[in-house]
Amino acid sequence: MVEVPKYGLKYLDVEPPTTLRAVRSWDEAIPERDSDQGVLEAMLLTVGARGYDRATVQEVLDRSGVSREQFNRRFESKEACFARAYEGAADRLCRDLLAAGPSGESWRDGFRAALAELLRTVAEQPLLAKALLIEVRAARGEAWAKHQQVVERLAGAVDAARAAPGATPSATPLTAQFVVGAIEESICVEIGAGRAARVERLLPALAHLAVLSYFGEDEAWLELGSARTASLGPAG
Repeated sequence: MVEVPKYGLKYLDVEPPTTLRAVRSWDEAIPERDSDQGVLEAMLLTVGARGYDRATVQEVLDRSGVSREQFNRRFESKEACFARAYEGAADRLCRDLLAAGPSGESWRDGFRAALAELLRTVAEQPLLAKALLIEVRAARGEAWAKHQQVVERLAGAVDAARAAPGATPSATPLTAQFVVGAIEESICVEIGAGRAARVERLLPALAHLAVLSYFGEDEAWLELGSARTASLGPAG
C-alpha cells in the first residue's frame, strides 16, 4: 500500500491514516486546486473532515487556493457551494451504482454488485462518504433535496426485484425504501464509529436482508453464502 504523507491532513484535526485506502491526501484529492472542481472537492472533503456546521469558507479557500473574491464570484455562500458540490458527487455515485447493477445475470447478482461498489467507495473515500451520507443532514436545503432524489432513484432500481422470478407477492414499493434506508443507516453507523475502512464486511448481511425482503428465507440464506464469497474477492 502507498503511504499517506503525514502532513497531508495535519490541519484537519484528524489522525492521518496509514494507507490511501483509508483516505486520500489533499494533494491527491485536489490536483487542480484553483479550479471550480477543486473548490467543490475542497468543500466536500472539508465538510467530511470537520462536519458541516464546523466547516468554514476560509478553510475551503485555504485548501483550494482561491481567494475570497474568486469564491464569491463563483458561489453565493457556503450553502450554495456545498449544494453544488453535493449534486455533482451524488449524481456520479448514483450513476456508478446504477451502472454496476446491470452487470449481473439476475437481480440478486446486480444488487450485490451495486452494493459492493457502494461499500468500496465508502471504504476508499470516507470523508466524501461522510459528507454525502451524514453531513448532508445538517446542511439540509438543496443538498438534502438532492439526497432524497438520489434515494428515490436508487429505491426505484431496487424495486425491480418485485418483477423478478420468484419474488414474494407481499413486497411493495415501500420494501425498496426500507432496504435502501437500512443500507444507508448501517453505513452511517460504521462511518460514525470510525470503521469506514472495514465497511465492506457488511456486504453479506445487507445482501441477505435485501433478498429476504423480496424472495424469502431460503433464498436469503443462499445469498448470504454468495455474498460472503464475493466479499472475499477472487481466489489467488
